[in-house]
Amino acid sequence: SPAYFLNTTSFSHSYLSRLHCPTLTMSLADAARIVGEVFKKYAGEDQHKNSLSPDELKKLLQAECSKKGSTCTLTLDEVMKRLDNNKDGQITIVEFGTLIGMMAKRM
Repeated sequence: SPAYFLNTTSFSHSYLSRLHCPTLTMSLADAARIVGEVFKKYAGEDQHKNSLSPDELKKLLQAECSKKGSTCTLTLDEVMKRLDNNKDGQITIVEFGTLIGMMAKRM
């Protein structure tokens, strides 16, 4: 499985650019809304409408996380293992928060 690079500088750039804020400063509520939008964009392509399957998580990571300048490399299996607290094979929005925390820690 390929390694994914977690880089917050490019995560959801398309969402951030919609804010039209020159300094890209935002409130925590704005950041949470954006994280929710990214999650919803990829969740629910299968029968689990409110969670990410491994395939959906893979698509999200490929589209939203850039390889440029990253220091963290994890395989999809490693990411799933770290995020899937209840081991049901799906990532909920709460479990997805762990990924956001991992990314924020590297800022």
